[in-house]
Amino acid sequence: MVLDNQFKKLISKWPRYVKTKSFLFFSGQLGLHPKSLELCLKHEDVENLGPAPNHSYPWVDSIEGPIASQSISAYESVSEILEKEGGDLTQLVRFHLYQRDKRFFPVFDSIRKFYEPNDPTPSTAVGMGHFDPNESVRFNIDGIAMNPEAEKSLGKRTALPGSIEHSSAAHFSHVVGAGPYLFVAGQIPTDTSKPGSPLINNYDDIPEEGHILKVGRSHEDSRNGPIAVQTWFTYDLIRKHLEGSGSSMEHILNLTVYLQDMRDFPTFHRIHETFFPSDPPALTVLQVAEVGHKGERIEIEPTAIAVDSNIRKEIVTSGNDSLPAHMSLGTRAGDLVFLSNITPVEGEKEDVLSQAESIFSQLKSTLSILNADFSNISHLTVFLKEINDLVTLETIFEKIFSNERPAFTALQIPLPSPNVEADVSMTAIVSLS
Repeated sequence: MVLDNQFKKLISKWPRYVKTKSFLFFSGQLGLHPKSLELCLKHEDVENLGPAPNHSYPWVDSIEGPIASQSISAYESVSEILEKEGGDLTQLVRFHLYQRDKRFFPVFDSIRKFYEPNDPTPSTAVGMGHFDPNESVRFNIDGIAMNPEAEKSLGKRTALPGSIEHSSAAHFSHVVGAGPYLFVAGQIPTDTSKPGSPLINNYDDIPEEGHILKVGRSHEDSRNGPIAVQTWFTYDLIRKHLEGSGSSMEHILNLTVYLQDMRDFPTFHRIHETFFPSDPPALTVLQVAEVGHKGERIEIEPTAIAVDSNIRKEIVTSGNDSLPAHMSLGTRAGDLVFLSNITPVEGEKEDVLSQAESIFSQLKSTLSILNADFSNISHLTVFLKEINDLVTLETIFEKIFSNERPAFTALQIPLPSPNVEADVSMTAIVSLS
């Protein structure tokens, strides 16, 4: 199968990346060959690029070829952009690895070792729905890199120790610093400090201080217990990584939370509140097709600043915010602003276009607080229940971004928001420089 021509035309309207004073923001890389821009489907499509396949049996290649070739093409595309800007892959600070089928994560990981042998990029890897109408795309990878020119003011991108007791579950760094900013990999409730990296799944797996919601009755603890302990362990692990890298929970700017089951949101939220008693960070919560491995129910990706940073965390507020959860509209640190996930007003059962118009109206109001407008958006992520709705939304994109578009990623997921009636949600990173 090939990429649908109408879909390919829509995607081509968005830039491959956006350059700001400090960072490069990459649009979702859909496995298109960096030269021909055709979708890669087999090893031969990326011949002489990346690592050679470690086998030559047709049945093996027919299964792994699409994943391997699309992974290589994504790396080659990002590498080409960085080279054009005077840098290389060592400037990468974050990768989102969105996958149709997480069974093939090891294929990507082997390719990552080729391109990033040392201090690999912090990454978040989750299973999604479809990325295109023909279901041909297997990976959608977006990311952030330091602007090579910014090394003069920010210094070099640096891999930081995090919690030295907890090794990474694959070939990635837990934390990298870029000037005052700390980019942390998605964290999961697997205890890599212990032999076999056991899954955290019940109250016996965590210290007593984490038994916040334990009631001592089998039915309730068996239902709420797994997500409660996994949330507590993951946040506590994030705390350890931040403290090992010169930061703290209070200095978190943004959290993206991936749930296996949105029914777990209320229990997650009760634990979430205890870790952020005041000034909560920006928050995005999504239900995805597959989280982590070993049966994890949650993955959490934070962005923070260092404690001794020359910039500070500022809460974006209108002074009269009415928010649906313990979160902020957004947080600002220096030139960057991370916005919470924006969804239609709960109770509105309108079509997807009307929902998107509602989202952009809210986004406009938030941007006005920052004395900014749509042109300040560096990266926009759109979460959809149906990827085909991207065609419908093009009319509003044409209107909102009539002059210049931001970097862009579109993802199909089971639920784009805890507001289960929402067919679409959006989140954005804003640059004020």
